[in-house]
Amino acid sequence: MQKLYANQLATHLQQPLAGCYLIFGEEPLQKLEAIDALRLAAKAQGFSERISLVADAQFDWQQLEAELQAMSLFSERRLIELELAQQKLSPAANDSLKRLPDLLNPDIVLLIHGERGLNDVSKLVWFKQLQTHAVQVGIYQLDDKQSQQWLNQRARQLQLQLTPDAIALLQHHCASNLLAARQELEKLALSGIKQTIDAAVLEQFLADHSHFTVFQLVDAMLAGQADEALHRLQRLHQQDIEPVIIAWQLQKEVLQLQQLQQSQQPLAQTFKQLAIWPKRQPQYQQALARLPAKWLDFLLLELAAFDRLYKSGQLNNTEIALSHLVLLFITPVAKNFSLQQAQYD
Repeated sequence: MQKLYANQLATHLQQPLAGCYLIFGEEPLQKLEAIDALRLAAKAQGFSERISLVADAQFDWQQLEAELQAMSLFSERRLIELELAQQKLSPAANDSLKRLPDLLNPDIVLLIHGERGLNDVSKLVWFKQLQTHAVQVGIYQLDDKQSQQWLNQRARQLQLQLTPDAIALLQHHCASNLLAARQELEKLALSGIKQTIDAAVLEQFLADHSHFTVFQLVDAMLAGQADEALHRLQRLHQQDIEPVIIAWQLQKEVLQLQQLQQSQQPLAQTFKQLAIWPKRQPQYQQALARLPAKWLDFLLLELAAFDRLYKSGQLNNTEIALSHLVLLFITPVAKNFSLQQAQYD
């Protein structure tokens, strides 16, 4: 099986198409653009008919097999798309997917796509059985550096000249939401602005579309970025992320930092044991240099107090309490206030 990232697909599609494509991932814009690119390439290579099927709970899997077997000397070459709309497939669905390698033929390109993560779906038996026939395209969330590169590239495609501070502002407002970023850039292009766009000009056009995960909040905290961490926390509140989920992740990070501090073996080995990816290791090293062992002990006590007060209904302002905890990750400060001492209101 040939394995591609989303940004490698365009070059691949200049060649004769494979019989099957598997496009999976949780980032919607890259996934949509990958599918659109495959559709255009298929049409250009003579696969002029497109059939789209959605495998939901009511889907008849015999319909897929019938479409794959419906051939004649006069039939057009076809692109058949199958969207796996369910996270968990039934036994009948899995059995049908396992039969696909025997049903492929040169007059058909089969595209199977879904929102499940590639690492998850690639473990399934039917996926493995398609390995010799399919091209696998993984769609992943972009990290901060990749997101900045994507914004610069998309701005150039739209013939927009954005200064570095404008790119940073756009990334701040639309972080992890490439669809919103594309829309903002397209609006800028349609506005007809010809001059170089700096942050002050860009701010007039922007609305806050940023969408974050708890892990991205942790990244900003570990790196000591107070303003960015508080911004991401605010957006998590607006996304209705449960406070206990945020607090649980903060506790996990404190415990990992303590394990790293107390380890008697090389740091690289401990990183490996804790399954901390190389890309995130510098963030942990920054936090270790910034936060002494006694401060991590204090953080754990504060997190325990938050958990106790929250579950007993004694926190009148959960957002401020979580902001307090986040800032404790940034740098040790005077303990003028503690959740252990009183109700936080």
